[in-house]
Amino acid sequence: METLRNLGIVSLSIPAWQMALFIGLISLSVVLRKTRCFLLTAYAFAFYWGYYLFVQDFIAAARGDTLAQSAYLGFGIVLVSFCLVSLFYEER
Repeated sequence: METLRNLGIVSLSIPAWQMALFIGLISLSVVLRKTRCFLLTAYAFAFYWGYYLFVQDFIAAARGDTLAQSAYLGFGIVLVSFCLVSLFYEER
């Protein structure tokens, strides 16, 4: 019984609603056999959570340079854009 009480004390660093949304989207794309949507969703959430969890370390490493932060976000958006384009232009 003590272990069940300890589960209620756990503090998650990622908000629970984001985890629920991630699990729901991933499950839906797996059930519908949409592999590319699965990979795009996993990349987008990993990109966002990586930034969300390590933003302080990233800013410290960049020494407050906004160009480094803009480059991180810009390249991430470009990669997501390439993934979206590849979803619509599929060769069979």
